[in-house]
Amino acid sequence: MHQLSSSTVCLLSSSQVITAVVSVVKELVENALDAFATNVEVKLENFGFDKIEVRDNGIGICGADAPVMGIKHYTSKISSHEDLETVQTYGFRGEALGSICSIAEVHITTKTDSDSISTQYSLDNNGHVVLQKPSHLGQGTTVTVLKLFKNVPVRKQYYSTEKKCKEELKKVQDLLISYSLIKPDVRIALVHNKVILWQKNKVSDQKMALISVLGTTVMNAMTHIQHQCENPEIHIECWRRLMDPINKTS
Repeated sequence: MHQLSSSTVCLLSSSQVITAVVSVVKELVENALDAFATNVEVKLENFGFDKIEVRDNGIGICGADAPVMGIKHYTSKISSHEDLETVQTYGFRGEALGSICSIAEVHITTKTDSDSISTQYSLDNNGHVVLQKPSHLGQGTTVTVLKLFKNVPVRKQYYSTEKKCKEELKKVQDLLISYSLIKPDVRIALVHNKVILWQKNKVSDQKMALISVLGTTVMNAMTHIQHQCENPEIHIECWRRLMDPINKTS
């Protein structure tokens, strides 16, 4: 037996975190939501294997954090494991961008409200910034992922058929629909090969989000359920489909 090199370990562990196009989209959309974005656009080319771009209008990444934003286990979400008891963000491990860098080409363009212009950063496979230049994009962050699984042929081979690729695209759409329902005040759009496949505009509340996504016919067959207790503090709010009287016993 012999010890694997650090670069091989990094590649193998990253391909366990990022297993598909939908994995990349999930991590980047959650970063956008954690950055308080109200507008998130996901653009794919060739089902995401040539290009994945997630653009948001969130708070952006400050210049001081840029050199380590792609390094594994650097995060602004927590400082120690005790913070896990009160964490309120989607992501907190500092794993996403570093893992994506290991298996694809990554460019990040970002601007905070205190920056006069946005800056585009190009990252290497280890997440280090190798190039930066000014950009024309506005407030927020745009992450562009190119040539996904370029160095993981086993992953790429799995998606060698058009059927598999279409299934992956459907998974991305289903994921975005889920976020659109729990984030009614966020506009979310999905574009594939420059064609808008699906989008949901900002709405006032969860009911309006459900109507926007599912339609009024489905919503008319739903009932609103709320549950709340103080110890432990739990608040549950959901919409449930009414049972068809004919099938009550089924």
